[in-house]
Amino acid sequence: MRNPVAAWKMLWPRYGPFAGKAPDAEFRRVIRWSFGELEREPLNALFPGIERTEVRVVHSYDRDPLLSMTPAEVLAVGAMVAFLEPRRLLEIGTFEGNTTINLAANAPSAAHVFTLDLPPDWDRRYVLDVPGIHDNAGVRSRTGLQFLDSSHAKRITQLWGDSAEFDWDEHGPYDFILIDGCHSYRYAVSDTRNALRVIRPGGAIVWHDYGMLEDVSRAVDECSRHTRVRAIRGTRLAVGFP
Repeated sequence: MRNPVAAWKMLWPRYGPFAGKAPDAEFRRVIRWSFGELEREPLNALFPGIERTEVRVVHSYDRDPLLSMTPAEVLAVGAMVAFLEPRRLLEIGTFEGNTTINLAANAPSAAHVFTLDLPPDWDRRYVLDVPGIHDNAGVRSRTGLQFLDSSHAKRITQLWGDSAEFDWDEHGPYDFILIDGCHSYRYAVSDTRNALRVIRPGGAIVWHDYGMLEDVSRAVDECSRHTRVRAIRGTRLAVGFP
């Protein structure tokens, strides 16, 4: 109110009708989260003492700025893994493997990461109906590229399949599950139900794209009505404690 011109110059590019044309697409994505019922909470409110945890961030900027997690999100996931020390981890949605390698880098030395993505010979048919806007399958030849020749590769197992028909029990139960696969509502619900079934007591389930995508946010909000779920401030992450 004291300086309306300066306020207008700062806020109009972010929230005005032409904000979608801002030159920095990654920054625009962060400030326009608009879904979800959960209030954002700082990570150390969910995990007291996590602020003293040392986190390894691998391949910091070797990432797709629009399809990968932000650096803040990778840091939050790495901190949770380092703090909780899970032994068996499952990731739904490998993409190029940036999050996968950071899961392995922060897990205990005896831990193992299983990561699931659609197979190289996928025929582009999903088990469940997926609206075109949620068809986020990556380039098949680039799946897991970032961890394949890394020092962490021996602690990572690439699994292939559609998460709606994948055998979630084969390598479970798990201590930590990250859901970042197909973003349609039906897949978000299916992945959540399966994760709740195979997570160990005391384990954690993390969802990506909460607040940004309506379908994912709706599925997580529904889960929060019977499971303790919190959204992490400054990220598109929600974490559940079954």
